Amino acid sequence: MTALALAGPRCPARPVTTDDGAEIAVYEHGDPDAPVTVLLCHGWTMSAQDWRPHIDALTRPRQGFPAVRAISYDQRGHGRSTRGAGTLDMALLGRDLGRVLAGATRDDVPVVVLGHSMGGMAIQQLAAHRPALFGDRVRGVGLISTCLSEVAEGLTVPADRPGAAVRRLSLARRHLADGLLRSPRSARTVHRLLTGPLSHPHTAPLWRAVFGAGPHTESVREGARAFRDIPAMAIAEFYAALTTHDCAGRLGALAQVPTRILVGALDCVTPPAQARRLADDIPGAVLQTVPGQGHDLPYERPVLVVETVHTLLREMPRRRTGGFAPAAPAAL
Repeated sequence: MTALALAGPRCPARPVTTDDGAEIAVYEHGDPDAPVTVLLCHGWTMSAQDWRPHIDALTRPRQGFPAVRAISYDQRGHGRSTRGAGTLDMALLGRDLGRVLAGATRDDVPVVVLGHSMGGMAIQQLAAHRPALFGDRVRGVGLISTCLSEVAEGLTVPADRPGAAVRRLSLARRHLADGLLRSPRSARTVHRLLTGPLSHPHTAPLWRAVFGAGPHTESVREGARAFRDIPAMAIAEFYAALTTHDCAGRLGALAQVPTRILVGALDCVTPPAQARRLADDIPGAVLQTVPGQGHDLPYERPVLVVETVHTLLREMPRRRTGGFAPAAPAAL
């Protein structure tokens, strides 16, 4: 697969302020008058900067598709965004996404939202709590390496365990997260064990869980090293928030728009079984399992992600005056 060129310097951020005082850094890319906007939601411990190659490709015209406007943002407590004072759970991140959608996109321009891991969960939370946005403002959805509930189930729950055992292990994960939050020293110790030595992050358990079996690009290696710089308590707090995610039976709104789900066949954090559950919960959703890839699928296969966005643009309902319609179907 041909690598995508990196975009130029990240454009200046403009903040979106939440009710609890968080300042969400939002970045705008491309022509503000483009006929469609793509809104990108990053995952746990990542930042808006990680969408650079995707943004560079999406904001350039392509045969059959004009250039789009791209919006990226740093999730609260990540990148340049502040933490805020609210109780951290996944519903809060869904509300943040709603504020970015309202504050950074135009009412008369259709939006495709794309989320990786925690970003995909934020999209689900928004759909569960504000279903009227989907089919109206939001016309297409891409969910990458994410899950419906039971975050990191594949790391701790064997496939043959009955439901009661799964629930016990889920509760144990929440107790672990709570314990780490109460003990900064324990959080730092677990952080070092999971992330491994700085010079060889690929030896760490977290590396193997997130990135799957090799080979890996240098950008992914850099990301693994950067993980060491994130405060251990921030990682623990957001892990605790991830364990609150459960949108089972609440995603009917996503059936109103084209929805595509991507998962790496080697993903242990949000494994293929979770992706199948997610697809089953969204009537009409299309699931694609990618051989040889782990949890960081968007960064290992950026071209595939861009092609998925273009597929969503083709499938997007053509409604309202000014609605986006590709010039002609283009082979991907």
